[in-house]
Amino acid sequence: MRHTQKPVSLSLAATAIVSLLSWTGSSEAHQQWLSPNFFMQSGDSAWLSFDHTFGDRRYLPSSGPGSYYSWWVVGPDGLKKNVPHLFLGKTRTVGEIELTDAGTYRIEAVEDVMPWTMIKVDGEDRWQPGTRADFDGAEIVRSRVYFTKAVSYVTLDSMSQSAVAGTGDPIEILFDDHPNDLRAGQEFQLRVLASGEPMADQEVRLFSEFSEGHDATETCQTDSRGICEFAVSTPGRYLLASNTQGENPDDSATDGFSHSYSVLVEVRAADD
Repeated sequence: MRHTQKPVSLSLAATAIVSLLSWTGSSEAHQQWLSPNFFMQSGDSAWLSFDHTFGDRRYLPSSGPGSYYSWWVVGPDGLKKNVPHLFLGKTRTVGEIELTDAGTYRIEAVEDVMPWTMIKVDGEDRWQPGTRADFDGAEIVRSRVYFTKAVSYVTLDSMSQSAVAGTGDPIEILFDDHPNDLRAGQEFQLRVLASGEPMADQEVRLFSEFSEGHDATETCQTDSRGICEFAVSTPGRYLLASNTQGENPDDSATDGFSHSYSVLVEVRAADD
């Protein structure tokens, strides 16, 4: 599970993930997540690996995200760099990063704001990158702008704040407490933002480790400040997800948009 120069102590905490209706029909039916091999670790340095995948059962890989994503790491200093080691497989993408400085890191898998159009090809629906104008003469089923971003937070030695700050994405979930320090039996607040602004009346869904598909274990609705709360009594991993979608004017290059964000958190025991 780990490769370090010194013995380490491990405790799981949080993974943030964007889940979006992706570019293939099969991926639309699945939730996605980005799961690191640890969330908190003690030691001078450590090698972190992660899986980015789609699936109906937590947390068994089913379908790889494809090559339209880019993968990044934001260090405790706030600087953003490419993930240096990647393997794009059939069921998952695997990345590997050396963590050299103490603090919190953010690992991202991003399919940035991009138009996709579904057209009929030999009687079957096919998603293709581009707007309606790019498929003149084709039978168009629908065309939408998608945003997808998967994020994972990991901490080496001591928690820091630069990597957990908001980024102004079309949708994101932020925690009032550090995402690597959530505890069983204690309420935790989260905020849902769109381009930095609070999203009121936005549903957030919580899935336990044993849930399947899109049936949520619990849900909550954000208030006028974009805030809602959850409290779980049992330590473990929980997937939080929220998405927003809407329609564009009839003369738009696409029919509408779909933005989704999810967060996989490891809630630790209160005395851990």
